Order: sequence, then C-alpha cells, then structure tokens
Amino acid sequence: MALLASCSTPAPDLPSPSTSPTSARYGAPVVDAPRDVTAYAGQPCTLLSGSELQALGLRGPGVQRTSVDVQECSWPTAERGRLAMAVNADRDLLVDTYRSRVLPIFVPTTVEGMPAVRQRSRPDDNTCTVTTGLGPRQALETEWSGLTSRQTTDPCARAEEAIALVVRKLPPQR
Repeated sequence: MALLASCSTPAPDLPSPSTSPTSARYGAPVVDAPRDVTAYAGQPCTLLSGSELQALGLRGPGVQRTSVDVQECSWPTAERGRLAMAVNADRDLLVDTYRSRVLPIFVPTTVEGMPAVRQRSRPDDNTCTVTTGLGPRQALETEWSGLTSRQTTDPCARAEEAIALVVRKLPPQR
C-alpha cells in the first residue's frame, strides 16, 4: 500500500485558502469606476489639448518615445522642467507599483476619484511620479520634473493637475 501511494501522481497545486484578490493586489485599491485609455495608448501626445497644455504652463508639442514597452509623451515646462505621461493599456501598473515600492516616499492618494500613488526620492526633490490606476490592466504614469535648483511648486500637485485633465475626458471601460 505504501509503495502504491508513493508512485501515485501528485495532486495539482491548489490556491491557498488564505490567498485572496486583495493580497494579490499588494494593497493596491480597486478602481470603482474604470476609465478606458486604450485610444491614447499609441499616441500619448494627444492626451492633452493645446489649451490644456497652455493652462499647465507647457511649451510646444510633445515628444513621443517608447519607454519600457509603453508609449510616453514628454512636454517641456515654462520652468525649464518637463511633464511626461506614459499610457499603460494592458498592465495593472498600480498593482506593480504597490508591489515594488521603488522610491522611499510612497503616498497613496486619489486623482479625480481614481486611486493613485505619489512617489519621490526625498521631500525636497523637484521630481514626482504619480501612478494612477484607471481600471483592470490600465494606468497612467505621470512625472513632473523641475530643473530649477529651488522647488517653487509641488511637483506632485502639478502632475495630478495634468492627470485630472486626462481622466475627465476618458470614457468608461466596457
């Protein structure tokens, strides 16, 4: 009997009863009213209109590039800085951000009702990255960088101002 038991096929790995959707999200909140950013995935420089760019103090057209397998657009600011927005239309970047926590300052927040995280290297840093969850497998990663030696405005607030403009015009996910 013991020999028979040792030769049997092992049972498949079953999920642990303690594993829940919440633990798989590493603490990242779920988006209650998902928005669809797929229309901008290949053309992130169209996320902001000319009047929105002007209102944010951005100069000139954006420059698009591929950054870590997603499309990103970068615009120069009037203060010699830049705003960069990357569109993630097939990745839950908010969960990845909660799991990795790359920067030492990690502050959960919301932008236009969407769960987000502010990340910075230090409190006086002129750069802030805000990752905003838009729904299942969709997110925006926005970075406001100031290049001046003295910080004159909160870079996180500036990034969130741009994110709010984008979120307001995104359609609901279907």
